[in-house]
Amino acid sequence: MGCSTTVVKYLVFFFNLVFAIAGAGLLALGILLKLRNNDIQNFIPDKYHLGLPPILLIIIGSIIFVTAFFGCCGAIRESTCMLTTFAIILLTLLIVQIAIGAYAFLQVGDTADLKSSVTQVVEKSFNQYNSSKSIQEEFDFLQTFLHCCGVKGVNDWTWEGGKLPASCCGNNNKNCTVGSSNAYKEGCGDKTYQWFKNGLDLLGILAVAIASIEIIGAIFALCLSSSIKNQLRREAYA
Repeated sequence: MGCSTTVVKYLVFFFNLVFAIAGAGLLALGILLKLRNNDIQNFIPDKYHLGLPPILLIIIGSIIFVTAFFGCCGAIRESTCMLTTFAIILLTLLIVQIAIGAYAFLQVGDTADLKSSVTQVVEKSFNQYNSSKSIQEEFDFLQTFLHCCGVKGVNDWTWEGGKLPASCCGNNNKNCTVGSSNAYKEGCGDKTYQWFKNGLDLLGILAVAIASIEIIGAIFALCLSSSIKNQLRREAYA
């Protein structure tokens, strides 16, 4: 095997180690988001399918992790069939990610509508705060998790003596009031929207990063496969 082929071989192997780590990271992130989203997804309108991204991350992360080992085996064994299959899988994943990204962009393209929809859901839950213990617990979690209070701010709460729910203050202060130094001032409407928007931006960055790795990996795999085929031809005619 020539020097250039050997270099490409180890580049493919190194790439797949990085790819396996990335896949494991996506898998872990998907599981974490799935666990955390269960507590806050009720405040995101159903049309934005908050439960879908964690599932997709788990699926894609698992596929990437398994595919990376497939690529490692192909590089070490110098199997053109395995390397070509590896490249095809990567390109297929890339196409799927582009389709998912386009769908997500169309779904959340109007940020003004997104912000309005999220605020309406938060406001509806706020207005039902005293009607159900489950809703009360959910809204308290939202205020604690996002460090916010009310829909637009602390003044949304009109309890006697300026009292606020304990979740409106740091450390769940049971004597929480509008004048408390550790009372959260920002409203949960804007905070929930920003949390969701930041999550979408992060997923977008991850998608671009993974797509770049997939393109590079596919090119390296095809180059190595081609080099191995050329080497076999030269040996056959030698």
